[in-house]
Order: sequence, then structure tokens, then C-alpha cells
Amino acid sequence: MSLISEGQTDRGREPAPPLPRDASRFSRPGSRPANAVRASQARAALRREARRDEQAVAHWLRELARAQR
Repeated sequence: MSLISEGQTDRGREPAPPLPRDASRFSRPGSRPANAVRASQARAALRREARRDEQAVAHWLRELARAQR
């Protein structure tokens, strides 16, 4: 179905909101945004998550081996 058949037309359409200003132009050199995560922090988080997964699987396998005895 087209937008016109659904009663929606371009008339009365609200303009797009203004684009945010590029804050990086006004920040100090060498600084980073407050919510930025460094690549090394992201890699460390992935390693921790992988280690937790490995430990969970190892625990599950130990429990499975005990149950078969």
C-alpha cells in the first residue's frame, strides 16, 4: 500500500530535527567523550566474558561427569 492510500501525505510534514553540533570540534585535544570505551577495555571485557563462558562449561561438564557415576 502506498502512503497516500493510508491517508499520509507530505503536506503538513514536520521538518527534520536539527543535526547535533560536532562536539569534537570544541573539545580539548587528547580528550575523549565521557561515554567512550577504549579498544583495550573492550578487548578485556570480551576476554572476561569468554573466560566466564569457559568456566561455566567446565563446571557443567564436571557436574555431568559426577551425575554419571
